[in-house]
Amino acid sequence: MRIVQTFLAIAVITTLAACVNPQEQAARTAAERQADAAECKEIGFTEGTEAFADCMLRLKEIRAEKENTEALRRARTPSPWWGPYPGYPYRYYPPYYR
Repeated sequence: MRIVQTFLAIAVITTLAACVNPQEQAARTAAERQADAAECKEIGFTEGTEAFADCMLRLKEIRAEKENTEALRRARTPSPWWGPYPGYPYRYYPPYYR
């Protein structure tokens, strides 16, 4: 019974540690927006114009596409903890076959 309680406590702590509160999310979004604005200004766009807004939108789209690509890459990468299985990217030969 003690093991179950310990496992549940660890699971709850891990789950809560992975959460991002709204203030952290807002701060990250604001930092990304400031970085995008600085990059658009560096390119030569004037703040408040339609071209500047288009630049900001394109940078946001690029970031979203990059995040999507990374998520797909992580989903396609086999877990190293499961070990070789049928269809694994390379042939696995146990040490006694070498």
